[in-house]
Amino acid sequence: MLPIITEDMTLNDIMKLHTRLYEKVGKLGFDVCCAKMDTLKDACEKKGLSLTNTLDALNAVIDEINTIERIINEAQ
Repeated sequence: MLPIITEDMTLNDIMKLHTRLYEKVGKLGFDVCCAKMDTLKDACEKKGLSLTNTLDALNAVIDEINTIERIINEAQ
């Protein structure tokens, strides 16, 4: 199970959790190369993005991944 994303996690930490999160970080407009050591909070401030909306979007991906993992584990 993947952890909930928090504002103090770095973009790098988030992207390393799952390829879908790596893709989502890029789709949200963050620089996945040079800004990856920024915390999510700092990165949102730099991009002028809502931290709350960004957390919601990333944690929605976490929820989907964890739900799929739960279903697979229950089926075994």
